Amino acid sequence: MNKKTVLRAAGLALGAGAMLASAPAFALSATTTGSKLTTSSDEGHKIARVYDTSADSRSAKGEYERQASPNTIKNLWNKSGNGTVVKSATGSKIAKGRACRQEQAAPDSCGAWKFN
Repeated sequence: MNKKTVLRAAGLALGAGAMLASAPAFALSATTTGSKLTTSSDEGHKIARVYDTSADSRSAKGEYERQASPNTIKNLWNKSGNGTVVKSATGSKIAKGRACRQEQAAPDSCGAWKFN
C-alpha cells in the first residue's frame, strides 16, 4: 500500500470510531394528518409536545402512556391553532404515544402507536 491509501484508511477508521462513540439522540415522533406528537431524549422522554400542523380548524391531540402509569392513557390537547405547540408537565418516561386530530361529529382520528 502507498502512503496515501494508508492515510485514507486511517481516516475512515477514525471517523467510524467517532460515530460509534457518540451517543445518538433519539426521539419518539408520531404523526397523523394535522398533528404531531414528540418526546426528546435530551429530556429523558419525560415531556410530550403536540404540534398542530394544519390550518383545518381542528384541534391536535397527543395520547401517551407513562412508565409509572401503565395502561393509563393521557391526553394532551393543542387547541391553539396551526403552527403552535403545547407541552406536558414533566413526569416519568413516556413509554408510548400517538398523534390524533379532532374530528367534527366523529371519533378522533389517530395514527399508529410509537414506542420509546
